[in-house]
Amino acid sequence: MAPTDDQKSGRKALGKGLGALIPKQSESAEKREFIRLPIARIDTARPQPRTFFDGDRIEELSESIKESGLIQPLVVRERQGRYELIAGERRLRACKLAGLSEVPVVIKDVTETEAYTLALIENIQREDLNPVEEALAYQKLLDDSGLSQAELATRVGKSRSALANSVRLLTLSEFVLDLVASGELSAGHARAIITLEAEPAERLAAQVVAEEWSVRETEEYVRNLKEPPPQRAKPQRIRYRDDALVRDLTERLQHRLGTRVKVKDRQGKGKIEIYYDDLEILQSVLERIQVDDEPGPTE
Repeated sequence: MAPTDDQKSGRKALGKGLGALIPKQSESAEKREFIRLPIARIDTARPQPRTFFDGDRIEELSESIKESGLIQPLVVRERQGRYELIAGERRLRACKLAGLSEVPVVIKDVTETEAYTLALIENIQREDLNPVEEALAYQKLLDDSGLSQAELATRVGKSRSALANSVRLLTLSEFVLDLVASGELSAGHARAIITLEAEPAERLAAQVVAEEWSVRETEEYVRNLKEPPPQRAKPQRIRYRDDALVRDLTERLQHRLGTRVKVKDRQGKGKIEIYYDDLEILQSVLERIQVDDEPGPTE
């Protein structure tokens, strides 16, 4: 079988045996095993992984179908004399909009859970599901099939961690999930705030959308909420020497300079602080220690 565009580009193929269930567009018409069915005999399965359909994109597809026909058959299963859609709801809607009375279909004998899995896989391959739809679909399959997350991840071609992170989004409040489903908030943003309580998470989600924060900014904000940056330790107070010798030296300096002096000595090293209240006192101090603007004459 010819490789799909996704396979050519190096993307991992999704779904074990999916190629045998959903014909590829590159296959010639002679190789396809399909029949034509009246649209009126095809029912849309409920529930479906995908719940949102872009009306503009369906209209564009409808115009293409009017010009070239439906290239890729729908996938259905027979049920009580009628046919239930497995994969291709967007195409079916576009065919109805284009006014077609019948469409090409491939009939598969699968269970309800298998049908839902195939619908999910097709939407993942086409990147048609928003993150909330994908998470809900995974959760439904986990509940209905009894598979573990690792087993389901293998079935749909995802890593276990990616599937677990997807399902974990469902712990967010309805308010936040609505933002994710609408595309205002990305799944990355949602994962960043998922550890917060409902109210703080909703406030932060609204702020992220309003101020157009990046995922990294959101992660950093949440990290600081949970682990505030450590405060710098207060510097330890330096203990200066204060004994009879230091006090005596201080008094002698004060007497010599005629102003208040503080001697700060620590293990034989330190500094002298000279205080003055006005410039006249400073001038007097300078004269007493014989500091001139220019060097005096040498003897």
